[in-house]
Amino acid sequence: MNLLKRIAAAVMVVCVLLSFAGCGDTTWIAEIDGETVPSGLYIYYLSEGYGAAVGELYQQNSDYAMHYLYYANYGYVDTSILDVALESGQTVREYIAAYALDMCRQAKVVDKLFDEIGLTIPEEDQDLIDSQVRSAWNSNGEMLESKGVSQTSLEAAIVAKYKENAVFDKYYEIGGLNGTTEEEIEAYFSDNYARVKYMTFTFADNIDDAVDDERKDEQYNLAQSYLERAEAGESMDDLIAEYNKVQAAANGETADEAESEEEAEPETDDTAGETEEDSTDETAEEDDTAEAEEETDEYANEIILSKDAQYPTEKFVNYVFTACEVGGYTVIQDDTCFYLVQRLDVLEREGLYDNYRDSILVELFDSDYTKLINDKLAEYEVVINQKSVDRYKVDDVFED
Repeated sequence: MNLLKRIAAAVMVVCVLLSFAGCGDTTWIAEIDGETVPSGLYIYYLSEGYGAAVGELYQQNSDYAMHYLYYANYGYVDTSILDVALESGQTVREYIAAYALDMCRQAKVVDKLFDEIGLTIPEEDQDLIDSQVRSAWNSNGEMLESKGVSQTSLEAAIVAKYKENAVFDKYYEIGGLNGTTEEEIEAYFSDNYARVKYMTFTFADNIDDAVDDERKDEQYNLAQSYLERAEAGESMDDLIAEYNKVQAAANGETADEAESEEEAEPETDDTAGETEEDSTDETAEEDDTAEAEEETDEYANEIILSKDAQYPTEKFVNYVFTACEVGGYTVIQDDTCFYLVQRLDVLEREGLYDNYRDSILVELFDSDYTKLINDKLAEYEVVINQKSVDRYKVDDVFED
C-alpha cells in the first residue's frame, strides 16, 4: 500500500514535548525517546517533500498541474516555486522542511509500534528490501551521497515505508486490530464515489454571460427529450454518439474531434500516490484493458467521481451525489449547462473496486491512523537538533 504522509506539522507541535538541542554534532536530526534519527534520513525526506508540497499546490490551484505531473512522471523539480505560499501560510520551502521533520518523527514512532505489536520482517520481504536498496543505490547512490544521504539512510527510509504499511495493515486491514470488514470498505466506496455517463447541454458560454432565456429553454427541452429516450430504453452510449455527431456537424467538426474534447479530462485524479515504478509495472495491464474496452466499448463514456471532485463542475458533482439515484437518469443544472446524467453502481463495474481498494482503505482510516501515531508520539520526549536543521537546507538538496 502506498501511503501518504500522516502527520500535520501543526498537530505535531501540540502533541509532543519539543525542545531544541544546541550541540555542534549534525549527524543526527532528532532524538525521540532517547533514540536518535540520522540527518541522512532527514535529507532524504527533504527531497521527497517536494512531491508532497507540489501536490498541495496542485490541489489549491490547477495552474500548478504541470509542476505536479512533471515531478510525478520525470522527477523534475522547479525551484522557482519554493517561495510560493500555500494556504497554510507556509512557503513551499517551509512546507518541505516541516514535512521532512514530521516524517523523521513518524519513522521512529512507527518503528516502535512495529515492535510493540509483534511484527517482524519475513525473510522474503527482507530480500526484496535489500534488492530495492541495491537497485536504488546503484542508480542514484552518487547523487544521494553528494547530498548527504548514505546507503544506510536510504535503507532506513525504505524500511520505514515497509513498516508504515505493515502497521497500517495490522490495524485496519481485514482481520486487523480495528476489526475492519470488507463490507465496511465497500460501503465507503459506494457512498463516496460515483460512476456516471453524462451529456452536456450548454445555454451560456461562461458564468458571466447574460442568460438567453430562449436558448436556455431550447437546451432544457433538448435535455428532456434525450431523458425520455433514455428512460424508454435507448442506450446512453448510443445517445451520446448521436448527440456528438449532431454537435460536430453544427460546429464543423468530426464526431471524433467532438468526442476527444469531451474525454479530455482523466477518468479520475486518484493517482497522486502512484510512483513511476507503479506506472511501469502496470503498462501491460493497461494495454490489455485498453484493448478489451476498445472491443466492448462498455465503459468508454464513463467517469468515476469522488465527492470532492470538481470536474466537470463542483455543482455537477454535488448534484450527482445528492440528486441522482443509482440506476436512474436525471437532468441537473449548473451555472451554464444542463446535464443528462446516468448514475451507475460503482460496485457493478468489474475490477473497479479492486483498483480503488487500497486508496479507499487509506481514506477510510487516515484520520484514525494519524491519531494513533500522534497519541503514541505524545508519550515520548522529542529533541530537535537545530544545528542540523540550520545546516541542511531545502535549496541545497535541489541544487544541480
